[in-house]
Parts: sequence; C-alpha cells; structure tokens
Amino acid sequence: LGVDHTRGYLARRTAWRWAYMMGETTQGKTVVVNLVEGFVGEPECSVWIDGVLHPVGEGRFAYDPAEPLSPWRVTTTCGAVDLQFKPFAIHREKKDLVIVKSNFLQPVGGWSGTVRLPEARGGGSATHFLDDVPGVSEHQDVLW
Repeated sequence: LGVDHTRGYLARRTAWRWAYMMGETTQGKTVVVNLVEGFVGEPECSVWIDGVLHPVGEGRFAYDPAEPLSPWRVTTTCGAVDLQFKPFAIHREKKDLVIVKSNFLQPVGGWSGTVRLPEARGGGSATHFLDDVPGVSEHQDVLW
C-alpha cells in the first residue's frame, strides 16, 4: 500500500514530475521508489530496499508531454537510479478556469532498470534490477 500525501503552502505557480513504484527486484527484494523533480525536490527522493531507507538525488525526467503513453526515463542527480517507464493507461486533466489552471498527466505502467546503492557494510555498491515493477508517473503544472 502506498500513500501520496502533501502538506504545505505551494507557490502560485508550481510544477513537478513524480515517479512512484512498489514491488520486487529481480533478486526478490522488496523495493519502493519515490522520486520527484521540482516542488520539494531531493528531500523527497528515496529508495527502500527490504525496508531500509536510502536517500537519493533529485529525479530527472525525460518524456514527451504531447505523447505521455510513450516511454519515460527517470534518472537521479546522484546517478543511483536509471529507470524506464512503459505506461499502459493514463489519467489526464487539463483545466483553465482563468485564475486557476492545471495540466495534469498521471500514467500507470511498469518500471524497469537499475538502482545502485551503497552496501550497508564493507563499502562498494549493490545493483538492484527492476523488471516491470508496477507504479505511476506524474506531470503536474498548476497555477492557483
């Protein structure tokens, strides 16, 4: 179960991209990934492997907003995460109420790629492989 909750005062114009997934690595470890670009940024970016929290750098999203069902790519500024997203369905809203405007895309699909994290002991790093882990991505651009 994943919960998306935000509490705070946002700027009049706020934009962000978000990625969230939860499942298992190909090695059978539980994985949860939460990445964002914009809005709060890096403090919100984390990977959990078997319940152990690993902070990572801010997300960097590459996708075509005009074709949101085409593949997305998300990396992190620290280089730990390199994932591809294959959407299969989308929720979208575009509203223009003059003083309030919103452009919202939220595709659902599968995440594949690698997460490289420092090992808990002995230095070095461990590479975790994801293959079609279920999740969502999001593009939000709002004026309130």
